Amino acid sequence: MAPKSSFLEKIQRRFSCADYVALTRANRNYRLYVLSHMCQHAGDWFVRIASLISVQRITGGSATALSIVVMCRTIPELALAPFGGILADKFDRRNLMIKLDLLAALSVCLFIHAVKANSIHLLYLATVIRSIISATYMPITGAIVPQIIVSGKEDLKRAATLNGMIWSGMLVIGGVVAGRATARFGVELCYIIDILTYIISAVIMSGVSGNFLADADVEKPPQDTKGNEKETIAVKMFALLRTLYQLKKELILYLWYSGFGALIFLKSSGTLIWGAADILNVSFSHIENDEAESSRRMGALYSSIGIGCLIGPIVANSTIVDGKKPATLQLAILFGLAMLTIGWLGVASNASSFKLVCFFTAIRTTGSSLIWLFSTLLMQNLASPEILGRVLGLEYCFARVSESIIAYIAGRLQDGGHAKSEISYIAAGIGFFFLAFWSSYHLSGRGAAQRKWNTNDDGRSEVLEVTLLTCPNYEHDPSDVMT
Repeated sequence: MAPKSSFLEKIQRRFSCADYVALTRANRNYRLYVLSHMCQHAGDWFVRIASLISVQRITGGSATALSIVVMCRTIPELALAPFGGILADKFDRRNLMIKLDLLAALSVCLFIHAVKANSIHLLYLATVIRSIISATYMPITGAIVPQIIVSGKEDLKRAATLNGMIWSGMLVIGGVVAGRATARFGVELCYIIDILTYIISAVIMSGVSGNFLADADVEKPPQDTKGNEKETIAVKMFALLRTLYQLKKELILYLWYSGFGALIFLKSSGTLIWGAADILNVSFSHIENDEAESSRRMGALYSSIGIGCLIGPIVANSTIVDGKKPATLQLAILFGLAMLTIGWLGVASNASSFKLVCFFTAIRTTGSSLIWLFSTLLMQNLASPEILGRVLGLEYCFARVSESIIAYIAGRLQDGGHAKSEISYIAAGIGFFFLAFWSSYHLSGRGAAQRKWNTNDDGRSEVLEVTLLTCPNYEHDPSDVMT
């Protein structure tokens, strides 16, 4: 009886929320970060659902217009996400987050104007501006977490899981509230709520204390500023471009020699599978000549997405993931690919039943949440802090570009007469391909499955030393190398 009791206690302990509560209680900075995160994501989902409904209203249900909105949200990230990573590695990350929150709040005013003017082109422009801010923000908010959580890898894993739970929880709440608010008061209310949430997020984040420069712990020699006034603008711009080139060269070399560089494509593999989701979600929700009911159905469908995203990381952390062993994160992503594929198959097979579509959407997003969350956590575990911002920026860039390509193809297919079920089957087929590819990668002992990443010596020092040898112009203090 003792072994059985011990086993049950272990299961109960792993499913307990006590560790997450303890983490937020003990770490004031992280507690404020969490509150800021909640406000930001709540507003994000309000504006995302409102934007999709706005496209339906303005264009009369064009799937191509919906795909263009998705592309407007994702294509700017091709250039801006890596730039956000560079900013994260050069400036104080907390200050950057506050400024970007305030810019995001201002950008929402253009959405309101687009709806009032009934202009799809203004809506495209508003989406592009919002995307630029979001692309810059994402690598910064990801890179600051290891600086706030300094109590070990287990707490970093819990923080990543909690961040995912917040994203999912806000989607559940935002989906229901946004759908009902839009049905009763119109989409303008959702945009106003979004403005308020970003302002509150900035105010909360301003309470986080500390120095959040990437190299905050490195003492730099004083620089001679004499003569700087004589530098021309052209010289300064050339120096800036040279620095940007050097930073990107360093990133490429780092990934090439790291032993886990291929993992930067994990997230984009997932977005290639679920990239058609926004187009199909609007189509599954739409009721002809009934915008109020369509809004409620869309809210319900996005709440199903939130439920799936909430369940996935909790179950994975309680059964598969060990924060000290990155191989388990990679394994959890394989389960995510499997759930994502099964979910699309279920949606395709039951396209005529809205309730079953919601059910299989929750299954699908259980998988997508594992891929999105644990691919980022893998990078946070494996990449060195000095270069983490750029790694996350490039990963995010690849993911969004992949999503935009698939979204556009899905929109064209739907407007070309292909059924929702056919597009869902195509998504499932892509899922099968990537499940087979990454399973082979993992089982052959590559990426995070390598032994060196799952022992006390994490191997990051060796990677940085190789980067220094192959990039002689990189000015790096030896004390930065993690041991």
